[in-house]
Amino acid sequence: MAIPSLKRMIATMEIVTLIAHETPPEPGAMVAAIDVGSNAIRMGVATRDANGMPILIQRYREAVRLGHDAFTTGVLSPATMENAVEAFRQFRRILDQHQIGIYRATATSAMRDSRNGAELVKRIQDEANIRLELISGEEEARLVHYSISRRVDLNNKFTLLVDMGGGSVEVTLCDNGEVIASQSFKIGTVRLLEMMGQGGNFNTLLSEYLDATRKKIREQIGRRKADLCIATGGNASAIGELANQLLATPSIQTITRKQLATLIEKLSALTFEERVRDLGLRPDRADVILPAAMVFHEIMSLAGAKIMEMPDAGLLDGVILDMVDGEERTFLSKRKNLIAWTRSLKRKYHVDQRYAKHVASLSLALFDQLTELHKLGPLERLLLEVAGLVHEIGMYIRVGGHHRHAGYVISVSPLLGLSDREKMLLAQVVRYQRKGPPSDTHEGFAALPQEDQKKVWQLSALLRLGIALNKERRNRVHNIQVHTDKKQIELVLNGEGDLLLERWAVLQTSDYIEQAFNRSMHIDITSPENN
Repeated sequence: MAIPSLKRMIATMEIVTLIAHETPPEPGAMVAAIDVGSNAIRMGVATRDANGMPILIQRYREAVRLGHDAFTTGVLSPATMENAVEAFRQFRRILDQHQIGIYRATATSAMRDSRNGAELVKRIQDEANIRLELISGEEEARLVHYSISRRVDLNNKFTLLVDMGGGSVEVTLCDNGEVIASQSFKIGTVRLLEMMGQGGNFNTLLSEYLDATRKKIREQIGRRKADLCIATGGNASAIGELANQLLATPSIQTITRKQLATLIEKLSALTFEERVRDLGLRPDRADVILPAAMVFHEIMSLAGAKIMEMPDAGLLDGVILDMVDGEERTFLSKRKNLIAWTRSLKRKYHVDQRYAKHVASLSLALFDQLTELHKLGPLERLLLEVAGLVHEIGMYIRVGGHHRHAGYVISVSPLLGLSDREKMLLAQVVRYQRKGPPSDTHEGFAALPQEDQKKVWQLSALLRLGIALNKERRNRVHNIQVHTDKKQIELVLNGEGDLLLERWAVLQTSDYIEQAFNRSMHIDITSPENN
């Protein structure tokens, strides 16, 4: 039997060649990213320039609308699943043809919301040999921000990033390039379309629906006006092209809020068929372009943004950058986002940052000197640092039981750069900063894998020590030296005054330390004269 050519196999797939290479890249020089969205499934193939920066050379798009099933019945139909699996079979042929071994496949809102999404993930693994990863809205926002931050200068600006998908909209706030808040809203274009249809009263229905989310978006944005709004996603790019076509805007990558309002009027006056025939839109773009434009305009209005930019950046680009940049650069980006988030809590939760920074510093000094004992790595160190900086946020809710309130706030907060597992680990470390020890009777702790339970014990013990060493909140301990043997942990403290209160507070944690590290606690204080 003759084997059908790759060209015939992907005849229905939309292919866009961005850069034509006279000589094909060397085997192994290319990477690929796959984005399973609510409106379509896309793959981007990239090579690297002389500086190691990825260059997207080809895009593939298969119009499989998972959102139709996900947002109506909540279950992917057999036909939809088969179409998705076939798209991945074609992607596998492309990966094999170009000898691409480094790739990352991600799925977003529609797959997260489908009750049988896990079944589709397994079929794709079994039938296409591609591992598909369901990512959270926070991870999606992180990757989009990572892409934009590498392509656009965000310095000295208060910027609103709006990533429009078929199932959700990720709204991210950046101050001077750093993420200070992010939240996912279920107002994606396909979701809205499936909920409201395409009737003549669509605009009215959408406005009423947005009323329900307007308050949450306003809370996210606050009163500060955005210097700039940056929009990403297929609809954002289409809006830029339509504005240039219909309104003669000077660039397909920039539109004013007033121009967007005019474009909405023009789109509203056209039927679905007219948008396809007269504007040249694909059918699966023609039906969602109006709700997309309306949501963008609504968010711009709430943020007071007058200009929206649509750069050539987005989730696919972010995934590729994340893979190519390597672990060290990705980790630095993760830390930058998390530390920016802790700073944003100062006003919201009235955090005493001077005190919290010293607690974090003391906890990290202990962590670094006990590395041979706990064997934990950079991620756990970062979690301990964040825990020290935010451990008092629960006091804003109620002083009594503030450790539990702080843990809860973290567990429900969007934290860019942390997986759900890492976020729950952080929440439990903060939860056990005081009072009783971890217990299998506590739901959050019991849900953690045994490996993470041990990390909670050890990291929370170090956090407790950091808090105890700043008992008077006067930052009196300046230096800690740690000595260990098989039976004991000895702390040698140096600082201002007699440090007797700090010594007493540390001794109160000795039983907890012994359970966490299987060592007894001993404390020595260096007198100021010997400094």
